[in-house]
Amino acid sequence: MTQPKTDDQRAMTGTATLVTATETSTPEKKRSFSLKQLVKILVSLGMIAFVLQKTGLERTFAELSRANLWYIPIGVAIYLASQVISTYRWQFLAEALGIKRPLRELYDYYLIGMFCNQFLPGAIGGDAVRMFYLSRATGRRKRETLLTILAERGVGLVALLMLTAGLCLLPDIAAIDWTLKVPVPFFSTVNWDIRLTLLLMALCGLVCYGILWRLPLEQWANRFPKLDLLTQAKVYWANLPLLGRSVGISLVVQILMIGMHLLVAQALHIQLSPLFIAVVYGMVALTSVIPLTQGGLGVREFAYQALLMRAGLPDHTALAFGVYWLLISTLTSLSGGLVMLKGHYTPPNPNEADTAEAL
Repeated sequence: MTQPKTDDQRAMTGTATLVTATETSTPEKKRSFSLKQLVKILVSLGMIAFVLQKTGLERTFAELSRANLWYIPIGVAIYLASQVISTYRWQFLAEALGIKRPLRELYDYYLIGMFCNQFLPGAIGGDAVRMFYLSRATGRRKRETLLTILAERGVGLVALLMLTAGLCLLPDIAAIDWTLKVPVPFFSTVNWDIRLTLLLMALCGLVCYGILWRLPLEQWANRFPKLDLLTQAKVYWANLPLLGRSVGISLVVQILMIGMHLLVAQALHIQLSPLFIAVVYGMVALTSVIPLTQGGLGVREFAYQALLMRAGLPDHTALAFGVYWLLISTLTSLSGGLVMLKGHYTPPNPNEADTAEAL
């Protein structure tokens, strides 16, 4: 739905003011931005070093040397196909706000975003890149295009949480002891049950969804014009056919991801229940969302090892599983670099990167 002209002019003025204010404090923002990314990179490297030191580099690579590497190109092909589906989800979620672009163009944006997240630590994030490209192509406010990306990410997270929490209710999965003891002396008596935590998160999500229906967003937007974006966002939870369609497509994407994890298990000659691997994937994916490291690196591998060892796998085999998956995701992300090499899309400049942080 297109905003009236006066609203667009007011939004452009607000955006210009935001950019101007950001430019005046560029050195401070650049320093804080670089420091934040540096901390994430150091934490990633620290966790990788800790896991390798504990497991043994030679044993991990010996396990990988016995793996069937022909599953890597198959995994990359499936990953790229899943991103086409994710792009389609982004397309119709953007169209709900009246933002229309061809699927091929949005797919290019998606791949470039993956490349930026994987290979450009400290640079503008992949979602921010997608936001700027879509804003440039359509002339819409950056905050509106960012809203489409948040919606696309959000429904994917909802589908992942629903699927993982639902699998945790199955008898075979519920019978597994998912209790983790925190290995810190101060918290040595704390036991964390992952399965119950996921179920609690799903319940909280349902409660929050009910609250969204009760919020008087239109009244708030009338009193505070800067909140007008919230009234636009309402379509994503108030339009039930749109919500059901987006969550359904997200479930398809998650099933493809589980299929890739089954391929990794097959490549490493691991004999585990497909349901168990599905739950492990969901738990690791949810853990990787926590912004502790660069792109989830380190946290993801640690989580794979900790969870797969609960099924009786040796520590080096469990870590090799995470490394094999990292190879697939890294090679898939390289496709975004190939799209950038075509030169059709100009990257955002540093000022735009700073503005993204302010948004």
